[in-house]
Amino acid sequence: MKYNQNIKIMQITDKTLVIGVNSQLGGHSPLLVFEDANFEKAVKDGVKRSFRNMGQICNAVNRIYVHKNIFDSYVKAFVEETAKMTIGDGLANPDVDLGPMVDRSGIETAVEHIRDAVEKGAIVKCGGKRPDRPELANGNFFEPTVLVNVTSDMKIMREETFGPVVAIDTFGTIGEAVEKANSTRYGLVSYVYTRNLNTAFIVSEAIDSGSVAVNTVGPDSIYAPYGGRKDSGFGVELSKHGMDQYFQFKHVKIELE
Repeated sequence: MKYNQNIKIMQITDKTLVIGVNSQLGGHSPLLVFEDANFEKAVKDGVKRSFRNMGQICNAVNRIYVHKNIFDSYVKAFVEETAKMTIGDGLANPDVDLGPMVDRSGIETAVEHIRDAVEKGAIVKCGGKRPDRPELANGNFFEPTVLVNVTSDMKIMREETFGPVVAIDTFGTIGEAVEKANSTRYGLVSYVYTRNLNTAFIVSEAIDSGSVAVNTVGPDSIYAPYGGRKDSGFGVELSKHGMDQYFQFKHVKIELE
């Protein structure tokens, strides 16, 4: 079997079968909140995308960068919103916000990222452990966790947690925000909250990720290509562009006399 970029070629007797390969390899999505953003929406959407499905989504928010002028108020509101979330058995009580994680290894990763961050100076603003309630003791439950005072050398800022843990940092300029957003080896989805269309375009062009969602945490659309950059994969799905890798194109040029 021979591999050539994103095309897998298998030699079968005297015929060649060409199969397109599309690899989606996870992410470490940043959320950038600028000073002029719709504050309440940026908070609620940030909580939703950080903890939905217990953070076990490829495009979940792992790290949030907030403009320094609204950082304290954003963290306060974010923690308050997170604390409102309920945890439990969704089959027994469909009204809960969060259920269990898929397996024990997910909890172990979350615990390791929190431990590493705290040892390097991070502060746990809420969560950080398994729930104390006896009825949740036997399941893979974990409290939604918010970390601040984080630095770029922490695992939480470099590795995909794939769990209910989010770190919040600050920035001062557009350049600094973009630099921090691009600081990992991942490039699947980035989220940007601003009311300034100029800022939205500048940041969207500068961020190195397959999708950039501005003022929304719904990054994928049937009509638009969805794929990753860097270590987040290659190839795209959705839209007509998602079909290109399944075709072989031939150019025929004829000059008539």
